[in-house]
Amino acid sequence: MEAAGPVTRAAARKRAPQIPEEQRERRPGRRRPRRRIEEEQEEAVFHEVVSFTPDPLPARYYDKDTTKPISFYFSSLEELLAWTPGMEDSFNVALESSECRQPPLSSQRPRTLLCHDMMGGYLDDKFIQGSTAHTPYCFYHWQSIDIFVYFSHRTVTIPPVGWTNAAHRHGVCVLGTFITEWKEGGQLCEAFLAGDERSYRAVADQLVLIAQFFRFDGWLINIENSLSLAAVGNMPHFLRHLTTQLHQQVPGGLVLWYDSVVRSGQLTWQDELNQHNRIFFDSCDGFFTNYNWREEHLERMLGQAGERRADVYVGVDVFARGNVVGGQFDTYKSLELIRKHGFSAALFAPGWVYECLEKKDFFQNQDKFWALLEHFLPTHSICSLPFVTSFCLGMGTRRVCYGQEEAVGPWYHPSAQEIQPLFAEHSLEGAGRGWVKTCCCLADAWNGGSSLLVRGLMPPDVGHVAVRLFSLQVPVPPKIFLSLVYKLEGPSGVEVALELTTGDAGSCHVGGIRTLNAGTSARHSPRPLRVPPTKLARWVGHCGQQLQGGWVQRCYEVSLRGCLLQDLFVSFARPPGSLEEASFVCRLGELQVVDAKSLLAPLPRVRAVTVSRVRWQRATSEEEGPPAPLRLSCTLHWSYVLSPVRCFRIRCRTGTGGGPPGGGPPGPEKPALLGLAFVNQYRIADLLVAAAGPSGDGRVEFLVEPVPKEGFLVPQAQWGRAALLYSTPRT
Repeated sequence: MEAAGPVTRAAARKRAPQIPEEQRERRPGRRRPRRRIEEEQEEAVFHEVVSFTPDPLPARYYDKDTTKPISFYFSSLEELLAWTPGMEDSFNVALESSECRQPPLSSQRPRTLLCHDMMGGYLDDKFIQGSTAHTPYCFYHWQSIDIFVYFSHRTVTIPPVGWTNAAHRHGVCVLGTFITEWKEGGQLCEAFLAGDERSYRAVADQLVLIAQFFRFDGWLINIENSLSLAAVGNMPHFLRHLTTQLHQQVPGGLVLWYDSVVRSGQLTWQDELNQHNRIFFDSCDGFFTNYNWREEHLERMLGQAGERRADVYVGVDVFARGNVVGGQFDTYKSLELIRKHGFSAALFAPGWVYECLEKKDFFQNQDKFWALLEHFLPTHSICSLPFVTSFCLGMGTRRVCYGQEEAVGPWYHPSAQEIQPLFAEHSLEGAGRGWVKTCCCLADAWNGGSSLLVRGLMPPDVGHVAVRLFSLQVPVPPKIFLSLVYKLEGPSGVEVALELTTGDAGSCHVGGIRTLNAGTSARHSPRPLRVPPTKLARWVGHCGQQLQGGWVQRCYEVSLRGCLLQDLFVSFARPPGSLEEASFVCRLGELQVVDAKSLLAPLPRVRAVTVSRVRWQRATSEEEGPPAPLRLSCTLHWSYVLSPVRCFRIRCRTGTGGGPPGGGPPGPEKPALLGLAFVNQYRIADLLVAAAGPSGDGRVEFLVEPVPKEGFLVPQAQWGRAALLYSTPRT
């Protein structure tokens, strides 16, 4: 094949361009905003004349049926090179970079990579603001993995932002995929690899820019077609340039090579690292082997990998296709051999438990699969505060906000998944038939769509059992507050409490808590905080009280100096004097560990809420009444510093009114929850609103409620708000 001419961009970019703030907040259109001040709350008022003229949105960024924002990919080299960051891309930007973790990914401890390949990709997870999927795939064993790869057979697979947000919240690195296949893939490779360095550098620079802009962490490079001598000769240069530039622009970034092409350019899977593919390993951060290996392959790789054994990810096809070791529920057999030789593991398509087994048993099957691997999967620790979780899976059959039901119906929103615990099932040592088990549960929730269910049985000779929920490595500030929201199911006299362990015992001074046992890692039981300080009432206003739905909140204050917070436990103690077997079922709704000082910081206000990209549709015949209602779609933008925020709740009030355009809201009805946003914008799609009558404007008010990382409710004075007044055309 003849070498194609060079492919270059008009200008090389080393840093992702920033969208100007004024561009984020103002968009041209027919709206004429006016501002008014009411009870110290700033509200923008926008005016719209209802029109049914088609106003199509860019197809790449929005679902054609609902106009909801979606994640996207590139199918060609031309699409990749033509892309420049714009306003529409902002929906797909991750909230933040990966959380601090220990040990860091750069340590030489063998790692675990999960390569997510499911039915072509971009399923329900493509809907950035969530969907109403009934039985979606959900992954929650994040503490057991280090790297998450989103895989599809599109040329440039950009991970849907929901996966990036969930992974980063757990300290897990996220990679996209650059893949070429078949004859078309060979032609694509020739176009950018067989020419001079300008061509492959342009592609590498664009891949770096994409990872930097969307805030994921790097790329898996998968070349599944033969290469000419010219193209394969440039491949190591391409990999080195991509890796070097990524390290400069994306802290902790990774480039991995998949075992496919060898240095001659032939497509010949080796199932190991050897002299035929070593040149690619030497040019990037790691090597992902093919799946048909045996133990002798692992033994041979010891010499090839040298001190970089942790950078060799031995592939395991969970579907067990081909001549493989283990797979399916026998995947532990593969892991046993991989860890025996000190290599990292790459689990390909563990969604097998979802695709091939009964959907109704998905949670049980997923827990079984990962429990079988537990011995071979070292966990990592989170090392930053605040540490707050409601155990929400990012899905549910209803939405709950602090014990109050806000919406009924199935929902799926991966960005809304909160930090998940160490799921486990244990038999109590020396305790006959005693046991304790944790699992996720959609039946009830305190905040979100699910909670953590802890069940156990304490024999008569056991008075206390503690379940380790989280592994942390947090240098603790002088004073921290802890909170646990829980609910005991059924009759049970067990007492529920939080326990924690601290490290650096030689210099660690602990005050205000009772020590259970001493040692290099001491476990402590904090005393409950009965009456919180007045300034902290917004956070712990219901300590020790029975809350709505039978939930109880316990709060703790801990004074520490020179300490490292290591582990969080929930403990269960039998009632004093009880000698009978004690069973318990406890539902955990929220766990919080926060720096006391952070709770005193002033709260910013959501500002400059704007309404743009308005689209009107007539309601369907089933929804019609006198007068026929309308369906409204529009985009909200606002200004807010994202670093202290967990998410935004988007709410609305709808109605009609005949007052002046700047008038107040038409009644005090409770605003309805529309959804959650994880960036400073939200697309409202097909909101049913009343038709504007001839005597006055229709009115809909939008509210943007920030949710701080500490988890407390923010006063409405800090919410953002905008009103849209709409009228029918004058005839």
